[in-house]
Amino acid sequence: MMRVQSFIILIMMFSLGLFAQDSKKENVSQTQKELLFFSNDGCGKCSRAQRYFDEHHMPYEKLPIKENRPLMYEFIHQKTGGKNIGIKYPVLVYGDSIYFNFKDYNHVLSEIETMMKDDGLIDEENSKQ
Repeated sequence: MMRVQSFIILIMMFSLGLFAQDSKKENVSQTQKELLFFSNDGCGKCSRAQRYFDEHHMPYEKLPIKENRPLMYEFIHQKTGGKNIGIKYPVLVYGDSIYFNFKDYNHVLSEIETMMKDDGLIDEENSKQ
């Protein structure tokens, strides 16, 4: 009897954990027009992107990859049609645009900046060109 109760408690805890993760995913994915910045500690390219965002007064939510890997891969799978591929950091998500493995940093970062200006999240005066 004790084994059955322990098993039921374990299943309930597991179910609650899945529900909590799903609700966080919904909250993040429902937030349109927010820059999600999946960053890895010690990553030079991540530091470069963050410096650009800060210098250009671009609001972003920095998500450490270590704690947010499942969410990051959800976005990557959305972009790749579910294929598992190797990725290079950082991973950037803005609206329906998902960026990873990009080579031309200046182009990608300025493209996101332009979209944010078009959406009214940053203005020309505060942005550094």
